[in-house]
Amino acid sequence: MIGILFATEMEARPFLERGEPEGTKTVICGMGMDAARIATEQLIEQGCTSIINAGVCGALNNRLKRGAVYRVSMVSTENLKTAVNVGVGIGLKRLVSVDQPVFEADRKRELSKYGDLVDMEGYAVARVCEEHEVPCIMIKGITDFGDQNGKADIQKHIGAVSETVAEAVLMCLKAPDRNVANNPSLMQKLHSFTKVEHTIFSLPLLFAGAWLGNNLLCSSQGFFTKLLLIALVGLGARTFGMAINRILDKNIDAENPRTKNRELPSGKLSQGQGIAVAAIGLIVYFIGCGLLGKTVLMLSWAPLIPLSLYSLLKRFTPLCHYGIGICLAMAPLGAFVAVTNSIAFPPEVLLLALFTFCWMSGFDIIYALLDIEFDRSHGVRSIPAALGPRGAQLTAALTHLVAFAALVLLWMSVGGGLSFAAMLVSAGAFGAAYLQSIPIPVRFFPISAIAGIAGALVVLLGG
Repeated sequence: MIGILFATEMEARPFLERGEPEGTKTVICGMGMDAARIATEQLIEQGCTSIINAGVCGALNNRLKRGAVYRVSMVSTENLKTAVNVGVGIGLKRLVSVDQPVFEADRKRELSKYGDLVDMEGYAVARVCEEHEVPCIMIKGITDFGDQNGKADIQKHIGAVSETVAEAVLMCLKAPDRNVANNPSLMQKLHSFTKVEHTIFSLPLLFAGAWLGNNLLCSSQGFFTKLLLIALVGLGARTFGMAINRILDKNIDAENPRTKNRELPSGKLSQGQGIAVAAIGLIVYFIGCGLLGKTVLMLSWAPLIPLSLYSLLKRFTPLCHYGIGICLAMAPLGAFVAVTNSIAFPPEVLLLALFTFCWMSGFDIIYALLDIEFDRSHGVRSIPAALGPRGAQLTAALTHLVAFAALVLLWMSVGGGLSFAAMLVSAGAFGAAYLQSIPIPVRFFPISAIAGIAGALVVLLGG
């Protein structure tokens, strides 16, 4: 069942007059984030497996058109302490949710730095959906521009805009993937379980390690084929590591409100299915290693040790974040071996591995700030739980300083103007990781990915 949530009767009326579609439940929650939060929780408790939050909003960008209806990509709050991603695509807008309507020029100007649209409910809906891992779609129509005429504009245009919003909701419900959203297929569950798209963290670094190996050999014969096999190995390793991590953390995830609706603790996937995913990832990994040659196959056990054990570290040591750093650092080292059939690592490869280790470890510390209270109350060991937010961010910053120092030394070795530009981009991303105005989930992704990819480009674009 799909839950559809409007704030007011006037916004909902055009949709309800068209007749509530089969398989949906429509709720008018009232204005404000508290009301929206309660209503969303109730819809999910009643069995809704996806939520549509529809209604009117104000525009923070005067280039937008009154009456236009937009999907939302990300929702944040006015104090910008956190944000929730709710969609990916061209033309989607950023939404800021506030406690009081925006009708003042200075306030609008400040909010426009972080969003395109403004409402009073969206963040609460998105946050509840994120906590329960329920898909959320936001459809918002513009009635006003958050200025001194805002109150009059809302009253004047809310009826016509709500008609357009109603049509947009109906189109969304008629989309080919409606039933998929309402009843996720096994493939969708497996995709959510493995997060295959996060391979973006390691692929550029794998390619950078391979590139350094190829430059050492001064030969490009068969290099493209090796790159494809290296990508296959990376995919298999990533799938295996992710599945093992979720299996071993099933009981912890079940107690954490942020993770309790993941596939294993929620029962969407069985333990056997999780083990099968891990086995498939392992098979793909060994096939790729075998095709890359005897040396790679003989050494293939080495990355599997940290991949299998890193998720257990949180039970014993707050230094657990450096376990995932070790896993990622194996990527450029392994790719170098795949190309050269040698473990005689030159300084450039070791610097790349050091950058990778410190880059990911530091960002994992930052991400763990989201669970600091849960970790402390449940005995989960982490640097934020041990040192507090300030100490954790200082530790992450020192770790990232080492990462950037390694990147500078790497650039001094490979040289090149484009490589230098990539280094500056990476530096900017590292700096953004400590801006308190940027929500922690955004700092972890995509900002961490930008820092890592730019670091790999220092090698790939080197002169």
